[in-house]
Amino acid sequence: MSIKSAHLEHIFSWLEKKTQLSSTLKADIQKIARLRHIEKGELLFEQGKNITDVFYVVSGCMRAFQTDEKGKEHTMSFNTQFFWLCDYKGLYLESTGSISSDALEDSHVLAFNMLDLERLYVNHPELATVGRGFLQRHVATLHDRILDQLRLTAKERYDLFLKKYAYVEQIAANRYIASYLGITQQSLSRLRAT
Repeated sequence: MSIKSAHLEHIFSWLEKKTQLSSTLKADIQKIARLRHIEKGELLFEQGKNITDVFYVVSGCMRAFQTDEKGKEHTMSFNTQFFWLCDYKGLYLESTGSISSDALEDSHVLAFNMLDLERLYVNHPELATVGRGFLQRHVATLHDRILDQLRLTAKERYDLFLKKYAYVEQIAANRYIASYLGITQQSLSRLRAT
């Protein structure tokens, strides 16, 4: 699918909040970016497959999840506009993917091959600084998510979910939200009733 200038302007506006973008850097980003349209229910990447790309969500909503040996899905995150998405374990440990991602609604993402990004980082150190900062914030976010799962009640986790993902609450299936919160669908129904 061809990349429209609106898709590139979307990521450029995100990047410009973090660093100054030269016309050369913009051109180099355009050379490696690939636009993907993911229809509702379609997989972007799949657990057990090789991971080579990171994705930037331009529009729509993606869900990252892991499927256990019994076939039960465990929702890890919801990724909406301006979010980056990847199976970082599979990518950085050079193993097969440990999670999958599907679209909760028709979505557009920009795909970047990690090797291409690494080369871009060498030629544009300012972009490497943005990438490092992003990964640091991502680790901090995961840290908070783990602590929230351990210390907050189900009601507190649900309230936090509503603050962070008000839009997702409208489009995600109850089983995905319950899975994200670490509760049953019945418990989710009770939380909503209170």
